[in-house]
Amino acid sequence: MAIAVALCTCAGAAFAQDRFIFVWPSAINSGVAPLSFARQLGYFEAEKLDVQIQVLSGTAVIVPQLLAGKVDAAYASLEPLVISRQPGKPNFPLRFVYNLFPRSIWEFVVPEKSPIQKISDLRGKTIGVFALTSGNIFMTRAILQDAGVPWNEVKLQAVGTGVAAFEALRNGQIDVLNLFDTAHVRLEQSGTAIRRLEVPAKMQNLSSHGIEVTEAKLKQNPELLERFGRALTKGSIACSANLPACVRAYWQDYPALKPATGAEEENLKREVEVLRIRMPNLLPPGRDKTVPTGAFTEEDWKVLIEALKAGGEVTDPNIPLSTLYTNALVPGYNRFDRAKVEEEARAKR
Repeated sequence: MAIAVALCTCAGAAFAQDRFIFVWPSAINSGVAPLSFARQLGYFEAEKLDVQIQVLSGTAVIVPQLLAGKVDAAYASLEPLVISRQPGKPNFPLRFVYNLFPRSIWEFVVPEKSPIQKISDLRGKTIGVFALTSGNIFMTRAILQDAGVPWNEVKLQAVGTGVAAFEALRNGQIDVLNLFDTAHVRLEQSGTAIRRLEVPAKMQNLSSHGIEVTEAKLKQNPELLERFGRALTKGSIACSANLPACVRAYWQDYPALKPATGAEEENLKREVEVLRIRMPNLLPPGRDKTVPTGAFTEEDWKVLIEALKAGGEVTDPNIPLSTLYTNALVPGYNRFDRAKVEEEARAKR
């Protein structure tokens, strides 16, 4: 079911606003906090945008909504578009316009006392994944292939996120959980000791997600996409500068998701811990400073294509990279005073 959540309705505003529907691929969580902080700090209003988040799960659901023009952009994993360019595949008229996570957020975790020590130990094991249609499954296959584990010798089980996924790991229904950074932090916060299995650096230190749009949207209204990307960039930088205020903005937008029990300061501390893990993947401090926020590098795609080739998902690696992404809007995403944004963020309570 799709759930639309308005971040900025701005009724009665003195200027016209463009509605922008942005797809979030899982249940709403504090990962949307930078968007909430962008709203609170007036960055969407400044761009004359009425931003709504629509929750849709799985590539098989998201892509048709994009192609039908029912949503403007989607937070999506990169793998499905690469695979769609293969012979006999649908060759979706989509392109990535914003590098949302320059470092992969996906991880493999096992209970601390599990005998599993490395990826190559997963032969014959059951892997818990968010959904069987999740885009990251292609990279999971590539990682296993790289470690010498045949795909037909593991079992996938859809476990979603949250309590159901955690219980599946705790009670042994699955041997390893293959979710994302913040989900695993919450697992630890719930009292479960876990270990993260080491993933090859070539696969971990590359983009895992971006913002995907249709070719038609990119051609017809690039200025709209640029405005959204600039507000998002400001929100991400502001959130990194003041995590507690960023969390409070998220709670303001989604009061039902604010913990109803326990001391507020303790709840705030726990949520800040979660965001502190996420933000380095969103704005990695080690990324080449010459690469502006939102930009892809050719290496992001070349390594991904090679990984998918190793996993058997790509048979023809000669994919024109220009059909997968564009950095044309990146200068506009970064056209603002970063120091001013950080100052505004630090001033918030």
